[in-house]
Amino acid sequence: MKLPYVVSSNTREAYATSSLMKESLGEASRRVRAEDFEWEEAVTPPPLSYLAVVALSQMFERLNPLDSILQKDRDLLMDLYPDSIPLKFSVPLIEDEHYWKRCLNSKFPTQKELGITFYKGRYLSMCLQEHLENANPDVFVEDDALELITLVSPHIYELKLRQLRMVRQPRPPPLTDEVVDRCPWSVPPVHHHIPLELVLNKLHNLKELTLVFGVNNLEENYEPRLFELSIADCESLCIGLENLQHFRALRINRSNLDCSKVKVILQRLVKKESIEELDFNHCKIGDHGMKALGGFISLHNNIKVVRIANNRFGAVGARGLAYALQMKPAAPIELIDLSLNQLCLESACAMAAALVRCREKPQALLLNACGLEGASADKIVGLLGLNRGLTRLDLAANDLSGAEETLLDALDQNRRLLKMDLRSTGVSEETEQKVSELLDRNRRLIGQETEPSEEIPPLYLNQPEYLVWEYHPDNPDHIPGRYPPRVPEV
Repeated sequence: MKLPYVVSSNTREAYATSSLMKESLGEASRRVRAEDFEWEEAVTPPPLSYLAVVALSQMFERLNPLDSILQKDRDLLMDLYPDSIPLKFSVPLIEDEHYWKRCLNSKFPTQKELGITFYKGRYLSMCLQEHLENANPDVFVEDDALELITLVSPHIYELKLRQLRMVRQPRPPPLTDEVVDRCPWSVPPVHHHIPLELVLNKLHNLKELTLVFGVNNLEENYEPRLFELSIADCESLCIGLENLQHFRALRINRSNLDCSKVKVILQRLVKKESIEELDFNHCKIGDHGMKALGGFISLHNNIKVVRIANNRFGAVGARGLAYALQMKPAAPIELIDLSLNQLCLESACAMAAALVRCREKPQALLLNACGLEGASADKIVGLLGLNRGLTRLDLAANDLSGAEETLLDALDQNRRLLKMDLRSTGVSEETEQKVSELLDRNRRLIGQETEPSEEIPPLYLNQPEYLVWEYHPDNPDHIPGRYPPRVPEV
């Protein structure tokens, strides 16, 4: 590749000659400027090889010279090829990442992301996303979609659909000699989108899928039905995912995904062992949906990340999830996100009891803005005295002002917790300082064998079911951290 692309722009800017130095008497008469990569362009005419490369760059659709020219000329061609070459010509023949980076920045200038290593796949994913998001399901041309999907399929590993258009709502024409029924519930609603199984069946390398069932930028054309989805949509989605061998993450966000629909999805995907992440943030999953999710966790073998922030379940749903976490064997859960869900005292007791029993999972628990206060906050922070699996606990935007003593006592017995988010929790600066010191102590103990605390006998450490009685919902007034007397059995 040309030198300006090998040396980063930041480095060239940092070592660039200042304008004051260029205008000085000693530098003004200098003819050769080695620090300027294009200094000779206005002095000498371009070589014939450059003119030939310019001519070749304008006829790529008719002539492909990439296999018959030198590497330096090929690098120059990648800089000169226009980003408007049709995909049916550029995708099979051009592999240079710099060309696809230029295409991505030119066609999607507002979709810049950090950490992109495969620009070709990202650009083709954005092209497919644009086509599917703007496709009208009433006149969806399957042949055109299949042609594009077949072309880009080998390079698509992640697909994000930020909107999906709804089919037109059928309404029978009113008869002149009959009374018109204006009730919106009289006509059975039809909530269907484009056939997702047609799209997903061809994406054999797809690993992550993000869906939002809704329409953006409606302005004055808002209709509630545009944000609905049907059982048929869920079944179409699952049929498309059945044959994807490398698929591992499903995200459905900001959608009207309720209990009945999430049951259909989980029932279809429970036998798909490759799935590692489920993300149903900002949906409408209730208690029955959480029970189905708990059954999925208890039956699945590889699920690691579960995100269910901002849903509508209560104590019943929390108990269903807590019961699933205690099943053995069960999924190796690493992270659970319950943020923005209101957890009552009963829910907090159920989750605390489960996290004491299952001592190895999860490693991260997110409870931001869950309405924890008083006794419920006391139960959640008190579990740290018995749990040995959590390494991260987020409790931001909860009221922990009355549970500071319990927090410090429990954290003093814990040697595994490494990160804790206490922003906007009402705890004092002194408590925050002590928590920071205890977490620093735990970080220094990484890689060392930690002995059990003197306050927790080894016998009790091996029998967490016996110690968990204090977190049981039937006994919510018990003080966390106090252990019942027992005579060790010989």
